[in-house]
Amino acid sequence: KSSCVMSRTFYSSDSPLEEDTETIKLEEEYLPTLEETWNENELARCKTWIAENNFKRISLQFPDNLLRHSVTIYEDLKESIEAEFFILGDTSYGSCCVDEVAASHVECDALIHFGKTCLSRTTRLPVLYIFLRYVIMIKDYREKFLAILEHDEQVIIFIDPAYYHAKRKFEFEYTFRRHNYLTSLPTDGKSIKPDYLCWELDDKRIDVENCACIYVGEDDQSFFNLSLALACHQWYIYNPRKCTMTVASPRTSAWFRRRYYYVEVCKDAKMIGIIMGTLTSYGYLDMANRLQELAKQCGKKTVLISVGKINPAKLANFSDVDCFVLIGCPQNDIFNSRDFYKPILTTFEAELALNASWKNIIPDTYCVEFKELLPSGRYHRECDPGDNLDVGTDVSLITGRVRHNQRNGDKDEPECGTEVMERQSGALVSNPATEAFQERSWRGLDPALGKHEPAQIVEGRAGIPIAYEEKDKAK
Repeated sequence: KSSCVMSRTFYSSDSPLEEDTETIKLEEEYLPTLEETWNENELARCKTWIAENNFKRISLQFPDNLLRHSVTIYEDLKESIEAEFFILGDTSYGSCCVDEVAASHVECDALIHFGKTCLSRTTRLPVLYIFLRYVIMIKDYREKFLAILEHDEQVIIFIDPAYYHAKRKFEFEYTFRRHNYLTSLPTDGKSIKPDYLCWELDDKRIDVENCACIYVGEDDQSFFNLSLALACHQWYIYNPRKCTMTVASPRTSAWFRRRYYYVEVCKDAKMIGIIMGTLTSYGYLDMANRLQELAKQCGKKTVLISVGKINPAKLANFSDVDCFVLIGCPQNDIFNSRDFYKPILTTFEAELALNASWKNIIPDTYCVEFKELLPSGRYHRECDPGDNLDVGTDVSLITGRVRHNQRNGDKDEPECGTEVMERQSGALVSNPATEAFQERSWRGLDPALGKHEPAQIVEGRAGIPIAYEEKDKAK
């Protein structure tokens, strides 16, 4: 099937590819109750954490669906703890990420994060996570589990943070099974390198590829990212709210065709926009520097963009940018949006396009976290400058034209960006900036500026607009 798609798009536009792909549709957001968000146990946990660390100014970060409970939680904490608390809402980027920038505006020394979280490693503030506590019927789960899986099959269980409070029940229920493995969550934010996104395997010797994996939660962006990052024998989703166990196949060929099409767009691009989708995640500056260096070796220009919450109108202002690369949280579902005028790539897709070490290599799994591309990451590949100097030419799979890869080591490319041909009867000067301006369909408010003589200075009219005083021309 892939060869058929290749033949259709090799010398044609990208419309067939765009028509075949599908956008992931997420369910309508559920509004948690106060009982599912806050209780006496969480209050005691917060009191202990604040007292042990002697925090004085604490930020309380809430997502939009929990802001209605923020005042109640604030009052409970204020009555029980002698400290200053500040409610944070409307985060600059994703609500699942810790907003250290907003907390720094009120000079806080700690932060308590409520609701759904990606558990990304923070660099400035100590963080305490308060997970949601959704109800789960362990008995129903056990019945569904035994009905769909073989007794001797190895199973890895990933629990969504909203159901993580029931982990002890999972451990108790499956003591009679020898081949079950549970995962843990770094709730205190101290874990440096989880195994898969925010989950840690309790047993590092597990052969994941020969195991079945069960995700306890909803079919959302968290599960989709996890299924991309982990190649297992079979995926299952148990939805505690609906009490259903279903076989999941999220790695659709249509989704991958669309993403690899964007990789080809990045290879053809002359200017790449690097969007800063986070200002707090560990290693985000290192990733930006790495992308700039890879683009420079490929002879491409880059521009750093930081516009807060991303929307199509903001990115449409960058008309010279051919594609964007987002450095941010993997829980961001912006990659599945069709509303943007230019493609938005993940950092891994940019690596496939710009790093010569990935040439002709199709990875078995998909990297959704930019930290894995940095040194010591599982997907890190050092870009050898020698590979960049000997790339020759290839064919664009989008336009069908020969693509000349001008690398950083090309001797013929002047540093000033202006090339003068050998003196002949008619010498030509090539300036890339001028050529780009000439190719624009709109060049400003008055493209004829400077082509006509300026108007003569004459005395103007006096009065108000509805009754100008006209002078007698005869005088």
